[in-house]
Amino acid sequence: MRLKRRGRATDMTTKLTPGFSRRAIVIAIFGAALLGVGGWMLYSKLAGQQPQTTAQVKRSIWKFLAKQTGSKTFKAPADIPTNAVAAAVIVTNKAGRIRPTIPKAGLPESGVSAYFRAQQAQAASYPEIFRLIGQQLTVVEQLLESGESRQQVTGLVLASEASAYARTNAVNLWLGARICEAYLWPNLSMVETNSRSPLTTDTLLNTCEKAFRDAGETNNMIRNYEYLITKSKRPSDSARYRLARLYQDQGEDAKALALMKQIKTIKTPRFEWELATLEKRVSAQKK
Repeated sequence: MRLKRRGRATDMTTKLTPGFSRRAIVIAIFGAALLGVGGWMLYSKLAGQQPQTTAQVKRSIWKFLAKQTGSKTFKAPADIPTNAVAAAVIVTNKAGRIRPTIPKAGLPESGVSAYFRAQQAQAASYPEIFRLIGQQLTVVEQLLESGESRQQVTGLVLASEASAYARTNAVNLWLGARICEAYLWPNLSMVETNSRSPLTTDTLLNTCEKAFRDAGETNNMIRNYEYLITKSKRPSDSARYRLARLYQDQGEDAKALALMKQIKTIKTPRFEWELATLEKRVSAQKK
């Protein structure tokens, strides 16, 4: 089956409709993955020349979305529900009591979250998926600029969801990582200064960790763990251990040893062996 798009034929690799062949699925995923790899290679080249500011990362996101959709306009839909900035969807359980619904990812639910989730589920092509991500990021920017803490928290939730849609629905790991870099990292303070927020710094940084790990961005994974350890009220020993392993991969054994010595809750024989081995290696390096 062939479809017409902008005056030329295109196959089912860009159309997501039920019943198409396994081969079409494989081709679609492979092609989308290549887009992610190509984008990341270009980004890595640019980032290697000079540090990218938040504004520069955002420009790369919008330029990429414009290329994928053929449009530079991502106006927020007019039919977004009026409870878009609710901190949590309130539902009634069997006993008739009111309780907040928290999705499995640990993100507070909002009306606008449900809206975009439904739209993503109905999207029939990759350009449509990217268009929805662009619209969601438009709403994110509006909420983050609102100056009202509840709306800002909702904006961070939506940015986290947009990153997940980029990695899963759009199969574009580069975009998922850039959304974290442009919208979550720069706004961690919005959560840290709001003690009543249903969102936590750990939740946001765990979202970023998945994005950077999937994209194979070791340097950003290191930066993310450093954020997690320095900015969390109670950083986990698991985070310290994972960061220490990354430091060792980068040849920074002294940094790794300092972190390993801070770990109190991991006392397995393997951990003790790794710590002793690392101590010997660092000692030998100092001689």
